[in-house]
Amino acid sequence: MDIKPVKQKTVTFQIMEQLKQLIVDGTLKPGDKMPNEYELADMFGVGRSTIREVLKIFQYMGVVELRNPKGTFICESSNISSEALEWSMLLGHKDFSEIIEMRIVMEQQGLWYLLDYRRDDKNLKEATIKKLQLEIEKMNAAVNRNDIEGRLNADYSFHGHIIEVCENSIFNNLYRTMKNFMVKEIADSQKDMEQLMAIPQRHEMLINALIEGDYTRAAETYRHHIRNIDQLLEEKIGKQ
Repeated sequence: MDIKPVKQKTVTFQIMEQLKQLIVDGTLKPGDKMPNEYELADMFGVGRSTIREVLKIFQYMGVVELRNPKGTFICESSNISSEALEWSMLLGHKDFSEIIEMRIVMEQQGLWYLLDYRRDDKNLKEATIKKLQLEIEKMNAAVNRNDIEGRLNADYSFHGHIIEVCENSIFNNLYRTMKNFMVKEIADSQKDMEQLMAIPQRHEMLINALIEGDYTRAAETYRHHIRNIDQLLEEKIGKQ
């Protein structure tokens, strides 16, 4: 890639775009050491202060990592910060249904892995079901002692174990990012005691479908569960 002199307007943005292209075309790869400030300033024809600004942004995003005294290195994708996505979720309440859809896609992929793609892996299925059953025990205990945080954490971990089956770091990172946004919304939507008592039972229905090995039933049980959450949240948002 040929480095192009940048214009004074939106200098930082132009440099970031060109560095991004260097990664796209393979000139810079995860684990590679970045040129130092002097070299980058010379490459782009700008001052070192501008380069420091770019590197600070990339460091905050998790694109690069400063390793003193060795220098600055390109990070692996698993280190990429989820700040931008999290802020988008927090500020875009009207997009909640789209976030729910994204979660459905990830979790149904996990169900497909368990019951179809990796259906012969009995150890994976047994280990996953064991984890899920433990989370239900935690949910029941939390409901009985009116521990909202404990219940929500167990609920979120339950679904996280299904997504983990995909062994997809992007899915896992997205799900972790969604937690801070979704937990409060779900907590606000589930105030009725009868609803709270039914939550572990709904999760037990999903486990039963997994044990039977019926992907169609498991997927439908899961969709029904998520639709219930989505409906409660829509009712809550509509009252605001």
